[in-house]
Amino acid sequence: MSNLQALQQHLLQAVLADRPPKLPELHADARGDAASRLAIYRNGYRIRLRDALVTEFPGLAVLTGRRFGRLLESYVEAHPSGHYNIRWHGAGLAAFLEYALPWRDKPELAEMARLDWAISTAFDVADEPVLGVTDLARVRADAWAGLHLHPQAHLQLLSVRHNAEAFRRAADRGDPRPRRRHYGEVRHLLVWRQSLTVRYRQIEADECSALTGAVDGEPFASLCERLAGHRDPASAMPRMASLLQQWLSSGLIGGFSSP
Repeated sequence: MSNLQALQQHLLQAVLADRPPKLPELHADARGDAASRLAIYRNGYRIRLRDALVTEFPGLAVLTGRRFGRLLESYVEAHPSGHYNIRWHGAGLAAFLEYALPWRDKPELAEMARLDWAISTAFDVADEPVLGVTDLARVRADAWAGLHLHPQAHLQLLSVRHNAEAFRRAADRGDPRPRRRHYGEVRHLLVWRQSLTVRYRQIEADECSALTGAVDGEPFASLCERLAGHRDPASAMPRMASLLQQWLSSGLIGGFSSP
């Protein structure tokens, strides 16, 4: 290792350390002593991390209000960035909020962080072809049971017990902060990208189950069976037809394969 590389490693360790060590390579000058000069790098590093997180978690900012800054500081201190690209530092924030005090006592925070991150990452997924209604017209009637739909890679399904989407919507539109609501039953949210716009909406349990099956590679017949488990079996096929039309119009399906 060269002298320059060694110096860079020592400086990196000092910036990330809980208690900054003394660096013999760092000298005082007319503007400040060695400790003050190191503090500039340490503080600047943490400020840049917090600034990146602010951009990625607007819904969480609305939900937490004045506590948002303290929340980000606690995350930055507990989880220094492990990726060369600062954009991915927020990947662990939802998990952090699930176990770290005092944030774990408010499960709506982790739910909100997970929705914010899903919206952010959906935008980065590479473009894929979009399946249209006419593309399925050539499928033979006897092949539908074994048909496999291929959802877009940016599609994500979330389960929440609070109105996380209301806080994200308020952040997107600049609306006043909504009231926090807790629901007795699990609610399901769908996040996807349509063209250059990331969209999100609440979906029913049967649609979530069918989409989960499609993501897992189950054939069309299994998707219909999932729907039948949530409602009158006689209505499963009409419901599947309606959902499929909605998925296609929303650009959720990228392709299909047939035996």
